Amino acid sequence: MTLFYDLIACLVVAGSLWTKPSLKTWPYYLILFGGFLIGGLIGQCLFLTISSIIALLIGIYRYRIQIEKNRTIEVILVPDRDDHLLNYFLGFYKKDISAYFPSFDFNIEDEFLVALLFSDMESIGLIIAEIRDPQTLKICLDYIVPKHRNSELAKTFYLCELRCIDFLGYRQIYIEPQSKAHNEYLERIGFKLIDGKYVTYKTSK
Repeated sequence: MTLFYDLIACLVVAGSLWTKPSLKTWPYYLILFGGFLIGGLIGQCLFLTISSIIALLIGIYRYRIQIEKNRTIEVILVPDRDDHLLNYFLGFYKKDISAYFPSFDFNIEDEFLVALLFSDMESIGLIIAEIRDPQTLKICLDYIVPKHRNSELAKTFYLCELRCIDFLGYRQIYIEPQSKAHNEYLERIGFKLIDGKYVTYKTSK
């Protein structure tokens, strides 16, 4: 019987690592792992109990990642530089923005493109861009809040940024090097350092 429980324990951990359920079916898998945990406690099988806890923790972690991957981002263009929400966002994150963008002076010119980004009714980022020519944008600020900076939502933020610029008809965007942390973030999400600027291009025709 002990061998049987040990086999189940191994299958439970393997299942938590290799299964690829949809977002809707993940909760059922978590309930299943929880059921094995209860079974291990009732049957006083230490290996099954520990394995079920590990499987449950792995499942919760993978579930959270999948939730982040499936979160949508809404882009709201801000034409008014005196917009209350824009100024509140800048004021609230001013210290962090200055740390990541030391050259940003918080002076937003009228001709700049400004967009706030939201996900699930939560403000998650801000993009401020300067039009350099009909095909090129200089990103002055592409800030994502600390809570989501190292999550899957950061990649979604970047892809959303590209789609918005694509929609507006620009083919190239670039960002001048800022802080070490932000430069590493740009490299991580796909920007390339070319001639002293971090550059990315529109890939669609």
